[in-house]
Amino acid sequence: MKNADRVNKTPVIGVVTTYIGSEIPGLRGKRVRIYAVLRGGARPGVDVDSDDYFVTDDARLAQLGGLTHEDRLDTAHVYPNGRVSFVHCDPLAVDLEMFAHLIPDAID
Repeated sequence: MKNADRVNKTPVIGVVTTYIGSEIPGLRGKRVRIYAVLRGGARPGVDVDSDDYFVTDDARLAQLGGLTHEDRLDTAHVYPNGRVSFVHCDPLAVDLEMFAHLIPDAID
């Protein structure tokens, strides 16, 4: 199975991991808490009004097939003292250290 086809069945919601992407420069290297999955959020033309777009429950996410490289995540910065920012952002799932393995294989 190629990396692009893998889906992550591990817990996602509530997990704290590190942002390693470059899309949000001020967040790079910072720890973030995941609040929701925006399913297919990286795809052009995604239907943000669909019932399965904003998922806040791991059981529901598993029913829908788990996390993929096409998803974005609703996250907030976790400060060194453990407090969490009230400001949320939506990085690509693959821009978080825990899910970087979902990056698709290069196309030859």
